[in-house]
Amino acid sequence: MKILLLSDANSSHSMKWAFSLQKHGINILLFSLFKPNQDVYQEYQKYGITVIDANLKRKIKNLRQPNLSKLSYLQSLRLLSKTITTFQPDILHAHYASSYGVLGYLSKFRPWLLSVWGSDIYDFPLKSWINKGLLKQVINSADTVCSTSRAMANKVKQELGRSQLEIIPFGIDPDIFLPAKEKETPFIVGTIKSIEKHNDIDCFLDAVKIVVYEYKLSNLQFLIVGKGSQLEKMKLKCKTLKIESHVTFAGFIPHEKVVQYYQRLSVFVSVSTRESFGVSILEAAACEVPAITSNVGGLPEVNQHNETGWVISPGKPRELADAIKKLYNDNHLRTQLGKNARRRVIQKFNWKTNVQKMIHIYDSVVSRS
Repeated sequence: MKILLLSDANSSHSMKWAFSLQKHGINILLFSLFKPNQDVYQEYQKYGITVIDANLKRKIKNLRQPNLSKLSYLQSLRLLSKTITTFQPDILHAHYASSYGVLGYLSKFRPWLLSVWGSDIYDFPLKSWINKGLLKQVINSADTVCSTSRAMANKVKQELGRSQLEIIPFGIDPDIFLPAKEKETPFIVGTIKSIEKHNDIDCFLDAVKIVVYEYKLSNLQFLIVGKGSQLEKMKLKCKTLKIESHVTFAGFIPHEKVVQYYQRLSVFVSVSTRESFGVSILEAAACEVPAITSNVGGLPEVNQHNETGWVISPGKPRELADAIKKLYNDNHLRTQLGKNARRRVIQKFNWKTNVQKMIHIYDSVVSRS
């Protein structure tokens, strides 16, 4: 089977899908609007995957949602049409509705699949009625639409009129994300997220102040891993709140090293104000680290209250501080939640199972066409 993937070559999710499908004997060609970084290109070469790129320049901060001009689309569409003619795929599979999905729709190729990721559904349609109308056309023209969570699938059904979607979560390889053999002595509460407004690091830092100064739990350490537009602002906030000695900003960590940081944690925090899914929560869970998460989007599907972690209201530092205090004081509960979390990842979010499900969808689509 030959699959033409339309996706950002530099995205870790694109790489994960391409490499896994290629391993299963599927011939993958990846079409990217942007040129892959040199190290990324070499990784594709190792797997024998050809990458065709339109060599467009990124002009905005959100790399997944490029604000492409009509001319850029036309230029990319010509190259895509040539690629389709040369490669002759069995299926075209576009990842991300508001950019690559539009290209898939304009290509008129059949059959084609669309995977929606998050901000393409939650943000893009809100910008204008034109965006929403375009997205409706794109989503309803695809032969199959895949969503990472039931919450996002329901939003697509309610607001964009697509009645049938397949649920394919971003799975985790539990053979890579393993529990620490021994926990370090310090109790570390941390988050591994991009430092952007919607991930609400503000709330996390406000909770740190409560934990340190009101609850007097000054022997805890707090770790923030990631980069983003809010980084300097959050560092300044730490100084303002006088918690800078308790909080470490680790910056960007390559994905192959991130498991080491999960293994250092006693509790993981993700209190986003919006989230289509929660890959980082699953990665923590696979390492037997219980999570405290906000009750938004697809997060409750990933983290179950008092079963695999703790669920709180978004934007509530006091609730977060109380949850941290509870898990700090109850070692037995914390340990049990962590073990339950890993077990659930293996049962419901195993990456190998997800890949097999996607291959089954491909087979089904081809048999119908």
